[in-house]
Amino acid sequence: LKYLVIVNPKGGTGTGEDTYLSTVGPMLEQAGVEHDLCITTHARHAEERVKEGGQGSDDKDLADYDGLVCLGGDGILHEVFQGVKTRNDADEIFAKLKIGIVGCGTSNGLAMSLLHESGEQYGALDSTFLVCKGQTTPMDLSHYSTQNREYTSFLTFSWAFIADVDIESETIRCLGRLRNDVWAAWRAVWLRKYRARFSYLPPSKVPNYKTTGLTHMPSLSDDIPAEDWVTIEDNFILFWAAHVSHASYATYNSPASKMQDGVFQIMVIRPPISKFQLIKLLLGIETGAHVNNPHTEFFECVAYRLEPVTSGSFNDLDGEVIESGPIQGHVLPASTNMFCGV
Repeated sequence: LKYLVIVNPKGGTGTGEDTYLSTVGPMLEQAGVEHDLCITTHARHAEERVKEGGQGSDDKDLADYDGLVCLGGDGILHEVFQGVKTRNDADEIFAKLKIGIVGCGTSNGLAMSLLHESGEQYGALDSTFLVCKGQTTPMDLSHYSTQNREYTSFLTFSWAFIADVDIESETIRCLGRLRNDVWAAWRAVWLRKYRARFSYLPPSKVPNYKTTGLTHMPSLSDDIPAEDWVTIEDNFILFWAAHVSHASYATYNSPASKMQDGVFQIMVIRPPISKFQLIKLLLGIETGAHVNNPHTEFFECVAYRLEPVTSGSFNDLDGEVIESGPIQGHVLPASTNMFCGV
C-alpha cells in the first residue's frame, strides 16, 4: 500500500504539520503503510497536486496511489475534489482511491461525520486510527451547477443565514470556531430574509435512487419538469442542504443523513419566527434537538434547484464561497470510498 498525504499547515489554528509529525506519520509507519508527503504552500496547491500529472515532473500521479489522506479543514478536501473532477479518469479515481481526512481546520465537518458514523470519539488520533485500520465505506458525492461553473461536493450547501455567517465571519477568523457563534448571534439580531424559488425531486420519483441516482438532470437554463418536481416560492431565513450528519465538529445539523443514502436532507426555516425562537433553535443544532422544533422543516430529495429572487445572497458549498445566483445539485450515489469504521 502507498498513500499520498496532503497537509495544509495553515488551516484552522495551524496544527496540520504538527499533527502529521506527532500522530499521522508515526501511526502510518507503525501500520506498515508507505506514504508520500505534500505540504501545501499556497491556495489551491492541493487541487494542483491531484490533477493529472501532479504538480511537477517529480510527483507521482494520483492514480499510482492506493489512498489519499488530507490533514486540514473541509476546504482542503474541497480543493482535492475539484482537482480530481478535471481529470479524464475522475470516475476511476473516485472508485479506486481510499480517502481519509484528519481534521485540523476550523470546522472539520467531514472528519466528525466519519467518526460519528464509526462510533468513535472526535480527534486526530481517532481519525488516523480509521485510516490505519483501512476499512472503507462508500460515500455519496453530489454534482452542482451554477451559471458558469460546475462543482463536486461532499458536505453541505448553504444559502441565506448559514452562508452569511460562514462567509461574513471570515473578518473575525482570528477567533477560531468561536467566530461562527459570535456572527450567528449578530445575524440573528439583525435578521435577513431572502426570497427564492426552491424546486426539489423527491426520492419516490427516482427508481434505484440509492444505487444509480438520477439519470438525467435538466440544464440550469431549462424549465423544471412539472410532473415530478415540487416547487416552492417563498421567503427563507435559512436553507441548508446536507450529505452527512455534521457540518462541523460541534454542529449536528442533519441527524438523518448517512454516508450512502442517495439523498440530500435540506433544512429550511421560513418566517414568521422571532429572534428569540431562532436563537433557541440554533442552540439546539449542537445536539440535534432542532429537528423537533416546529419552525424547522426538512425536505428529502435526490436533486434540487434554488433560484434566488432577492439579490445579495451567497452560495456556500462545503464551506467555500462559490458563484452566486441560481444553483442546482443532484446526488451521485456511492461515488467514492472513505476510511470509516462501519
